Amino acid sequence: RPLVPGEFAARLPPLAAELPEAQAMSLLRRWRRRELTRIAWRDLAGWADLEQTLAELTALADAALGAALNYARLVLAQRYGEPRSAAGELQPLVIIGMGKLGGGELNFSSDVDLVLLFPEHGETDGPRSISNEEFFTRLGQSLARLLETPTAEGFVLRVDLRLRPFGDSGPLVSSFAAFEDYLPRHGRDWERYAYVKARAVTASERYAEIEAAAVRPFVYRRYLDYGVFESPREMKALIAREIER
Repeated sequence: RPLVPGEFAARLPPLAAELPEAQAMSLLRRWRRRELTRIAWRDLAGWADLEQTLAELTALADAALGAALNYARLVLAQRYGEPRSAAGELQPLVIIGMGKLGGGELNFSSDVDLVLLFPEHGETDGPRSISNEEFFTRLGQSLARLLETPTAEGFVLRVDLRLRPFGDSGPLVSSFAAFEDYLPRHGRDWERYAYVKARAVTASERYAEIEAAAVRPFVYRRYLDYGVFESPREMKALIAREIER
């Protein structure tokens, strides 16, 4: 039978902080394999149309990201405490889904393109306190490792973090302030078009803040210039030359 998005998370095995990482990875991979078999079976049997199949694959990825994030955060919080702003407010990791994940059209072979943000700088509240930036960097690394490390049971998702500000040369995670500064100063044409499909996978209420302050003004500029029409043509020509090569 088809599942609604909320059911994917409900069918996940519980991942407590005390669980060894190798066991958590194994449980995630078995869950993914079971759900993927169900989706593929419905697709091949003709019981689901294309839109339903892509929507379920996207919901599967969303649930996997949420589960891996929660587990990784529990483990890190045991060691360092929870990240808080200078005013003491708990800080979430905002996972932005880009590309097919953002558009809700993930297919069977897609990787997931992610941009990782956190709202404010500060420190964790544990006895071994570290900066929020360091905490969320470790969290992002753990998230990718849990999902994409190949084991005897396969992997959950291939994670691509290269669409973040400054790409591979930039930090793994960015604060809202750094992200808001980056887009108008350094954002490139392809990023403007990519963020049309951007969607918050986690902490959507906090993403709404940065979307209103930075993403929408960057994508939908107040003043339109003819470069907006020319740059997609140039990008398309580059793609065509690359394919030909």
